[in-house]
Amino acid sequence: MKKSLLLLALAIFCGSALSATIDVPPGDGTLSQAITDAQNGDVLRLIPEALYTESANSNFGTITGKTITIEADGDGSTKPVIQLLTPADDNTLMFFQLADQSTLTLRGLEFNGAQGDIATVVNFINFTMGDFPSPATIKKIVVDNCIIHDLKEHVIHAGNTEMASYVLVDSTIVNNVIMKNTGTAVYYKYAGANYISVTNSTFDTINSYGMRIAGPGYSNLPDNTPVVIIDHTTWYNIGTTDGREIILGEKGTFLNNWTVSNSIFVKQVLKSKTVINIKETVSPEIAVINNICLWDVGARVWRDHPVSDTLNVDPGFLDPDNSDFTLPAGSQLLTFGSNGKAIGDPRWATNVSAVENNARNQAAPAQFSLAQNYPNPFNPATKISFTLDKAGMTELVVYDLLGHKVAVPVQQVMSAGEHHIVFDAQNLSSGVYVYRLYFAGRSLSNKMMFIK
Repeated sequence: MKKSLLLLALAIFCGSALSATIDVPPGDGTLSQAITDAQNGDVLRLIPEALYTESANSNFGTITGKTITIEADGDGSTKPVIQLLTPADDNTLMFFQLADQSTLTLRGLEFNGAQGDIATVVNFINFTMGDFPSPATIKKIVVDNCIIHDLKEHVIHAGNTEMASYVLVDSTIVNNVIMKNTGTAVYYKYAGANYISVTNSTFDTINSYGMRIAGPGYSNLPDNTPVVIIDHTTWYNIGTTDGREIILGEKGTFLNNWTVSNSIFVKQVLKSKTVINIKETVSPEIAVINNICLWDVGARVWRDHPVSDTLNVDPGFLDPDNSDFTLPAGSQLLTFGSNGKAIGDPRWATNVSAVENNARNQAAPAQFSLAQNYPNPFNPATKISFTLDKAGMTELVVYDLLGHKVAVPVQQVMSAGEHHIVFDAQNLSSGVYVYRLYFAGRSLSNKMMFIK
C-alpha cells in the first residue's frame, strides 16, 4: 500500500504522468463528455471522417486549469468533422471556451459552424474570466492542420470590453490551417498577448479584419506587447461585410517585433483601408514587411516600417471563387520567397515540376541566407537552416534578449550550399532568443521562441 501511494504521489508530482490518450467514439455529446472527463495532459483522439456533434449545450466545453489535445487519429489528411447542432437561435454558440491556466491544442480536424447552409456558430474560441471576473492567463492555443468554416463572427475572439483588464493569452499558434467564411482570424482587441504566430495558412472570404491585435492601450495590461509572426499566408476576399485592414496592430506602443513575410493579399473589399497597418512601434524597424504580393487591394501605407521585395501583380490563382488558390506553372511567385521558394500558403505551390526545380537550382548560385527556424515556437528542439555562398569559417550563435551568448551550435569551416542543424534548447529557460549567423564578415539573425 505504501509503495502504491508513493507511486501515485510521484505521478502527481510529475504532472503529466497520469495523462492518457483516449479514443472518443463519434456521435452526439461524446466529445463534450470526453472534454469534461479529461485530466490534465490527456489527448482525445477522434476517428477520421466521423461526425462529432453537440446539440444540448452552447459549446463543446469550458477548459479550466488543464492542458487538452484533441486530434485526428492518423496524419490528419482525413479529418473528423465537429459540428454544433444546438438550436440556431442561441446567439452564444461557440466551439470552445477557455479559462485560466488552460492550454488547448487542436490538430487534424474540421470545424463546421453551419447548420444546413447557414452559419450559426458565433465564435470558434472565446474566453471567460469566471462568474466574478478575475485575471485569466491562457497558456497556449495551438490550431494545426485544421479547417474552420462558416462562423457568424470571429475565430479566436477577445473583442469584449470586459476582457481588457483580465485576459492574457501567452502563445497563439496557427499553422497549416484553412479558414473560410468566418470573421477575423485572431481578434485580440482587448486581450493581451505575448506571442502570435500565423503560418502556412489560407484565409478565404473573411467578413472583417484579417487579424486585429491590440497593444497595451486596449488590453490595459501595460507590459503586454506581443511578438507577431505572419509568414507564408494567402489572403483572399477580405472585409466582405465590414471593410477593414487585413493586418491591424493598434493602441499602445509595440515594443517587440512584427514580421509579415512571404504572403499574398488579394481582393480587399474596401479599397480605402490600408492592407497592413501597424500603428505605433517603438522604432520603425520593429515591424518588417518583406516578400509579399498585393493585388486588388486598398491603400498601401506602411508608415515608416522597412518594406522590401513587394510585387503588385495578379497571382493568377486557378479558381479563387471556388477556393482553389493554386499558383500557375511558371509564376514568378513560385520563386519570390525569402528562401527562393514560393510565397503564400505552401499548399498552393503545386505547379513546380522536378525539371523546373532542377533548372532553378542549377541557374541560381547559392546565396548567403538564414531561414526562420522550424518549428517555431519549439520544445525542446528546432531545425535551423542556412545557405553559404562559398566555403569558409562559419559561426552560429544563440543569444538571449539581453545579449548574453547562451549557445554556439556551429563553429567550424563549412562548404558552400545549404546546411541544416538541429538546436536543442532543453537546458535553457522558456523565452525568446536570437540566433545569429556569422560568415565572411557578414551576419544575419532571426528570433525564435522556446516554450517548455
